[in-house]
Amino acid sequence: MEKDRKTVHRRPARTGAPQNPPRPPRRSSGGQRRRAVLLCAVCVLAVILTIVIVVLAGRDRGPKEPAVPDVGNAAGAWAKNENGFYFNDAGQVILPAVKKGIDVSKYQGEVDWEKAQAAGIDFAILRCGFGSEWNGEGEYAQDDEYWERNADECTRLGIPFGAYLYSYATTEEQARSEADHVARLLGLKAPDHEGLTDYTSKPYKLDYPVYYDLEDKAITGLFPDEMAKLTAAFFDQLEKWGYTGEQGVYASLNWTRGRLMDAGFDEWRDNFWIARFSSDLGYTGPYTMWQASYTEPGETYGVQSETVDIDFVMEELLLTGITDAKAAAAQPSFTNDTYTNELWLGAAKDKVTLTTDEVTEEEGGQRIFWTSSDENVATVNKKGVVTAKGDGSCTVTATLADGRQSAAVTVRVGQVTVPVYATGNLRGVTDNGTVTLADVAALASGQDAILLDAGGSVQGTANTSLTGGMDMTSSFAAAGYDLQAFDGADLAFGPERLLDDVVTANGPSLAANLRGTEGAPLFYRSTCWSRNRISNGMNYTVQRAGKTIGFFSLASTGNYAHAAGMSADDLAQTASEQVAALKAAGAQAILCIAGPDTDVTPILNDLKTLGVNAVISANAAETDASGSLPVIAVNSGLDSVGSLELVFDARGGVSVQNAATLPAATLQANRETLPEEARTVYDSTTQSLSQLAAGDTEVAGQTLFTFEEGKKTISFGNYVAEVWLAYADGDKDNWQSLEEGLADLPLTAVAGGVTQPDYGDITRGTLLNSLPSGQRVQLVRTTAEAVAQLLDSGTVTQTYADSLVGYEAEGDALLITDTGTLRTLSDQNYTVLRDYGDAFWDVRMNINDRTNNFADPFVLPDAPAYGAGRVS
Repeated sequence: MEKDRKTVHRRPARTGAPQNPPRPPRRSSGGQRRRAVLLCAVCVLAVILTIVIVVLAGRDRGPKEPAVPDVGNAAGAWAKNENGFYFNDAGQVILPAVKKGIDVSKYQGEVDWEKAQAAGIDFAILRCGFGSEWNGEGEYAQDDEYWERNADECTRLGIPFGAYLYSYATTEEQARSEADHVARLLGLKAPDHEGLTDYTSKPYKLDYPVYYDLEDKAITGLFPDEMAKLTAAFFDQLEKWGYTGEQGVYASLNWTRGRLMDAGFDEWRDNFWIARFSSDLGYTGPYTMWQASYTEPGETYGVQSETVDIDFVMEELLLTGITDAKAAAAQPSFTNDTYTNELWLGAAKDKVTLTTDEVTEEEGGQRIFWTSSDENVATVNKKGVVTAKGDGSCTVTATLADGRQSAAVTVRVGQVTVPVYATGNLRGVTDNGTVTLADVAALASGQDAILLDAGGSVQGTANTSLTGGMDMTSSFAAAGYDLQAFDGADLAFGPERLLDDVVTANGPSLAANLRGTEGAPLFYRSTCWSRNRISNGMNYTVQRAGKTIGFFSLASTGNYAHAAGMSADDLAQTASEQVAALKAAGAQAILCIAGPDTDVTPILNDLKTLGVNAVISANAAETDASGSLPVIAVNSGLDSVGSLELVFDARGGVSVQNAATLPAATLQANRETLPEEARTVYDSTTQSLSQLAAGDTEVAGQTLFTFEEGKKTISFGNYVAEVWLAYADGDKDNWQSLEEGLADLPLTAVAGGVTQPDYGDITRGTLLNSLPSGQRVQLVRTTAEAVAQLLDSGTVTQTYADSLVGYEAEGDALLITDTGTLRTLSDQNYTVLRDYGDAFWDVRMNINDRTNNFADPFVLPDAPAYGAGRVS
């Protein structure tokens, strides 16, 4: 309905008051009109300004900083409190944890899933099986025997679940067979053979991924890219059977960092399920789930096993990279090495924008609050733009509005310094009476420091003889070495034994030229103690302070070549190949490691031309012939430790500074003023080394064999000399080919430093004490005069037959004995032709062979029935 027009009421004139006549209208001037227009414009602007202020004020009324979550009271270990927050076993809140579950297999028995649900689990991950699908031959049942019951119960109760398969695959064919196995268990395919359960009538719907469990020792020898190819083959095959769900990978934190960082795993990185049984995960990369504990009481969750695994779905804020970099010189760099995020800006005014995986507010994401711990170093605005202000380092943190998720990055401005420390020629020594490896570990305790060994270290003392070098590589692990190189001098126990030992070390092993008896690279596949890191054995990169530092080793071929080793051309060619590989891997600085048997003096200029920044050399004769490429000598064992600093400048260049050798006295003095972090490292390393020494003592006390009295016609010294002669005779074809005329020279075998053990039970320690401890067996070319003088000294024992006749040779001669005896030769006038390893190890293995692996008593061999001095 149309509204009535509003009636206009006029105020009536007051009674008795004269009314003024109306004034005639006045004509406006031009100036007045302009003032009116101006006044109107001002009013409009005022209105607009008011609106803007109101809008901005409205924005300003938003939070200035992220919320502080009300976490409430701490709950028990891995439990949720009344406010919905989970807590770890140290009573600390786990802010990113949003759901809690368990993972089970047949080892948890028949699970009471209603009790598990009542215990507060939100999901479950069920093992469906392990290994490949049955091929129809033999007994090959590899289904998890509780898979069907667990999956049926979770389905019935509405418990979301996923599945995992424990993998043994080392070939793509095996990986595809494992996928066939999972496809049948999910009901996606019918069995190929009778005797296997058919689930196609009730295919299972998964709410969580199928996880490929990569942890078995069968696959530890694979390179990371090979593991990624197997994973791709597995999931490709699973998709062919119609699987459309999520795909995930399970591994330990060590494996994740050491193996799964290969780009081949990028496809599954967001669905990593990482196992680390600790109070926190300590991982900065993308992932979804954390297996936090394996010791939760099984009864609480309705399982029949004593304990059960606990898992959390984690929602973390991730820093994903940088954009819009603006720099006057060197381009900024961002590195995520799964331990920490590192952003480097060359100089003041350089800036970048940090990016995260959080969606924008417009798309439903949360607001991000950015802070800097030191705005004198770098500032950050509300959009994540980091601007360098001055040299130094600080931490920039991004926190979501609800306060539950945050991510931090270490920002470094200006030059970055990475300290490198190196040892070499330790010869099995972890304590020289003045300092120990604990002092070296404390020296390199800073988070940016790199610690390595240059070779010649795993043989030389009683302990290394007893354990085959394992105690030294274990000592490297105790001291936190990042990598170690090996040379011919380290082959005292043979290549197979060395390969067995190096897996106890802390980092990968390098030896670019070191080859076995068949000529194949000895460390073609190199793993460390936890087998989480594997390298090609030729080169390796270490991430520090956001920089990539490359290392390669030039090693002599030791046991299996002439003592002259590799030619200069051979070494230069190898160096060229290794440098190219490291540059392709993104190395920003490159260090060459030279072993004690390797002289790189002739190729120093080549190394410099290739772009090598410095040489770390365990060769006592090494000198810096070029005067421009630093050579850090580490040939003196613990008497001195090599030290240098790699300095990355603001323009992207790198230089070597403060190259030096630190004498033992300096390390000893440092021990008195160690900062807290270094003191902690020193103490923990000392404790670990003590435990290793105690283990060596236990090994020394183990009985090896029984030494029975026999015919007393040959001494233990005669026997040891016979062992040395057998080594030379067995290797004759190899050493005779080294030089013309060697086959015509007289050969003598003598044993020095050997004592007769008592008859009865012989322990490792007893046998070791009867032999020249820590000495190697070598075949040398020397003079007949030197051999005669040695025999006349009365300190050595010959083979039995040779001891009955006089030595009458002239000119050059061959001698095989231990290195301790060789050092007594006149002026050490000999040339090493062959090295047969550790004296104790050689005798031990010979007795092992004679006694059927120590099962039978050991009796000294009979003296020859015929020959010089004997009557037929």
